[in-house]
Formats: sequence, C-alpha cells, structure tokens
Amino acid sequence: MTKNITIIGSIRYVVGWIIMVSLWGSCHLNKINPSEKIAYLGPPASFTHSAAGKKFPSQTLVFQNSIEECFISVRSGIAEKAVVPLKNSIGGIVVPTEKALKAFPDIMIEDSLELPISQNLMVVPGTVAIKKIYSHPQALRQSRRLIDSLYPAIPRIEYSSTSAAAKWVSEHPEEKAAAIANTEAARLYKLKVINTDIQDDKNNRTMFIIISKKNKELH
Repeated sequence: MTKNITIIGSIRYVVGWIIMVSLWGSCHLNKINPSEKIAYLGPPASFTHSAAGKKFPSQTLVFQNSIEECFISVRSGIAEKAVVPLKNSIGGIVVPTEKALKAFPDIMIEDSLELPISQNLMVVPGTVAIKKIYSHPQALRQSRRLIDSLYPAIPRIEYSSTSAAAKWVSEHPEEKAAAIANTEAARLYKLKVINTDIQDDKNNRTMFIIISKKNKELH
C-alpha cells in the first residue's frame, strides 16, 4: 500500500512539473541552440535516441549508458539537457527515472513528448534455438504475453536499454540470444527480426521527459 502511494505521489509530482512548465511558456522551452549537447539513454537506436532526435534534430546527441548517467551529465555540464523515459502505457513508471528525479533535486523537468513504441524480437542471422532473451526491463514487461506464449522456459535478462541489448546480442552470436528492441536497432546491429510488434498492446506508448538544470526563471 505504501509503495502504491509513493508511486502515485511521484507521478503527481511529475505531472505537476509538466503543467508548471506549460504555464511558464513555450517561448522559453522551444529556444533552439545547435551547439547544445543533448544526452540520452543509449547506445544509438534506442527508443530514447529516437525521442531525442525528434525533439532535438539540430543538436549534438550524446548517449549515456544509464538514466542516472543522463542526470549526471546534465548536472556536470557535459550536456545542456537530457532525454529519458518516464512512463509507458503498459509497463508503467520507469523506476530509475523516478529514483533519479528524487536523487537530483537540482534537475528539473523542462518538457515532455510521447511516442508510439513497437517492440520486436531479433537474433543474429542463422540462430535457430534461442537460449536467452535480453532487453530493458520495460521492454520485457511490455512483451510478456508473446514471450510467455512462445518462449515460456527461456531466461529473460534485464539490460540497460533495448539498443544495448541488441548490440550485445550482435556481438555474442555464440550465446544464441535474442533481443527485444526496435527495427532501427536491428538494422544498425545487423540482426534479423523474427517477431514484429510483440508488445501486449498495439497502442503501446512511452512518455519521455527532457531534463535540465533548475534556473532562477522558474522561481
């Protein structure tokens, strides 16, 4: 019960930030500076990479290996802003983001965007019998129904991001593993998609937030 109250409180906190930012005015949020560096949860071809590219098509995108590292990069000044996933329509709140929002009080939510999410199961070409399935915890939750149906006895290994899982699988063909990721990851890491749109809900969507350092204009 206490855990549920905490999650609800966190979601209300986040929604409150987004509403406040909207009232603050788009004239501040939509300033474009091509020299800015934008951090995102990577490596390339992650869903967060897609969100960052959509939101910041002109800026330099710099991938980080974890959500915490995205927050650290903004705090340290390595990046002006960062894009991280917050909540999925199937998997719910992204716990590392929830924890980071509490652990970094000097970082604020500046903006948000929501994107449709299509999960796909992919392997190294020639793989016959899958021994393990790797992906981000959210992707594993979002695809539980099909995985339970087709691969009920296959171990599922949590990884830092969907694209990191795809990259690992591509680099370790001897493991006979599969990854759950998007089709861009399959293309980039030369994997073969064997099941498409495996998410439990075809209307699967994820909200991403843009974070930056707090400044005096918000006080």
